Amino acid sequence: MQGLGLLTFVAAIGLGFGASQLVLTLAQKGAPAPAPVQINAALAAVETNAPKDLPDGWPAVFDPYVPDPPKAPTPPKQAERYRLIGLVAGGESGWAIMGASDGDRLIRAGDRLVGGEIVLDIAPDGVWIDRDGTKVQIAFEETATEMLARIVSNGSIEVDEAELPASVFSGRDLRRVLGRAGSVRLVAPNGGQGETFPEILWVREGQIYDLIGLKRGDMVLRVNGYSVSDPETLANAQDILAGSDEFAVEILRAGQRRTITVRITGRG
Repeated sequence: MQGLGLLTFVAAIGLGFGASQLVLTLAQKGAPAPAPVQINAALAAVETNAPKDLPDGWPAVFDPYVPDPPKAPTPPKQAERYRLIGLVAGGESGWAIMGASDGDRLIRAGDRLVGGEIVLDIAPDGVWIDRDGTKVQIAFEETATEMLARIVSNGSIEVDEAELPASVFSGRDLRRVLGRAGSVRLVAPNGGQGETFPEILWVREGQIYDLIGLKRGDMVLRVNGYSVSDPETLANAQDILAGSDEFAVEILRAGQRRTITVRITGRG
């Protein structure tokens, strides 16, 4: 009995499901059928909406390369301009003072200048340098005032006494003092034989040679009795003159010996 009851229950469920499906099928017969798909129209729509032909080249990811403009040629380096201030000509022992872009400088033969040139010689007519394999002379540039002073000094004016401020010697390198004063060369008064002495070649107005009264062509023999046949002695005259209120400069001018007495003023 129980088995029969179970079969009856399963059959009822099956009949109920089938009935429901039948009802649904009958209900759908009255609904409108979906429109058929038009294949040609669909393909035409796809072709219409398709993207245009790809461009020949893709846009650059980075900005286009633009080479730097060519650099202007570097102008040639201007040659350093030197100004000869004063010199003591004397071969290897000679020295000079020249002005350049790095200021005034005391030089000797063999020195390298700020522009790279090599000093070849300290000569009576100027300083000779080697500039890129060419021998170049640096000579004095005479101003109009100095030219007038030179012309006047060749006249009949005679100076046997002079005054010199003590500030000329105080705390300064006398080589530079003498270098700025003009130029000298070492010569032998006796026909080129024997002891040599400095001959004044150039006197700069307002400097120590001018203040003492020295002139172009004068040969300085002694200072306060000391021979100045050696440029180093001349440069070390500061020690000779220390503590003196006056000193004597013995010179040879136009073949005649003269003595100039120089008084030192302003010494406290």
